[in-house]
Amino acid sequence: MRPTSLREKLSDAAGWVMAGCGLVAVIVIVAVQTSIDNALGAGVLFVGLFAGGFLSTAVHEVGHAVGAHLVGWRVWTVSVLGVVFKRGHGLSLSAKYSHDVGGYVLASPPDDAHDSRWRSIVFTAGGPLVSVLTGPLFIYWLIALPPGGWRDTPFGAGLLAAIMAFGIASSWAALATLIPSRGRGGRPNDMRMILDAAFSREPSPDVRGVAWAWALFEHGVEPDAWPRWMHAAIARSAINPWASPAAPLLSFFVALQTDHETAAREAARRSAHPVGKLMRAYVHAYFDNDVQAAEAEMSGMTPDAEEASLVLLSSFVTARIAALKGDAHGAERALAAIAAELEADGPKPYWNALLARAAAPRVGKFADGRA
Repeated sequence: MRPTSLREKLSDAAGWVMAGCGLVAVIVIVAVQTSIDNALGAGVLFVGLFAGGFLSTAVHEVGHAVGAHLVGWRVWTVSVLGVVFKRGHGLSLSAKYSHDVGGYVLASPPDDAHDSRWRSIVFTAGGPLVSVLTGPLFIYWLIALPPGGWRDTPFGAGLLAAIMAFGIASSWAALATLIPSRGRGGRPNDMRMILDAAFSREPSPDVRGVAWAWALFEHGVEPDAWPRWMHAAIARSAINPWASPAAPLLSFFVALQTDHETAAREAARRSAHPVGKLMRAYVHAYFDNDVQAAEAEMSGMTPDAEEASLVLLSSFVTARIAALKGDAHGAERALAAIAAELEADGPKPYWNALLARAAAPRVGKFADGRA
């Protein structure tokens, strides 16, 4: 994994960069052409627009969080335009958010009894419902305001812009999430998720448990925090040859966290899916110190960039292979790239612990079943 370049970071934040440059340009032009007071008004106006847009996204996500709370689900993460609140870790900033998603809420049922269709629908509908209620309401209030008054001041103009941006952005969010569609990578929007939950064939509890655990893991929730029913679903599915390939992979990740080499080897051996090659490459690199076997398993492996956990696991194998070949600089560079990737994505305790272990002198010396 290579470090994210400055150009890529600017591309990911292109909207914010362009808006910031536009704000500075408008303030300077207004100040030169008229007065500092007018420039202050223009600046406050643009800040109000940004604040209103941000708040509309935040309110939408809070609607999802409230829906999760009402059905008894646990909220793990609330993300709004790169500002992330993670349960147990507080607030942080993340540069890793998709272009078609302004925010998201990660919540999960505490047990299989709470994993039902109607609960999923209530959770998903909470965001659009709040946007539908607040967006048009604020626009109507804005139209009904009498002219003049506090809006003629610079700060009044900024507040007015915030209200306008909030109303328009919330109305747009309601429209965008109520028309069924799929975004980048086939990601469904809220209404598509509601329709899928209501009419698609309901999978088995084990399939749902594995899917929930994978979603939690991809968003940085470590296995120790998963509820017991998800661990039970993974254990049963991992020995089922017809189960999702995520089951043995999750079993492998759990084994790495508990330093259980035998379980990790068994999970890697059992997987007939191409991802099993990546797991076996890790085993050969970190447990056996076998460069040739690790490289043979890695041959032709190109993890999907959307699967962050697979990309990270591949990067760890690449770093270990470089170290075993005596390329200390290459290994350090690979580990530094992993560290930069983790730092850009907010707290990920599991991967941070694995990184610390990989950087230790006795890397890969796992106890067999002893934590």
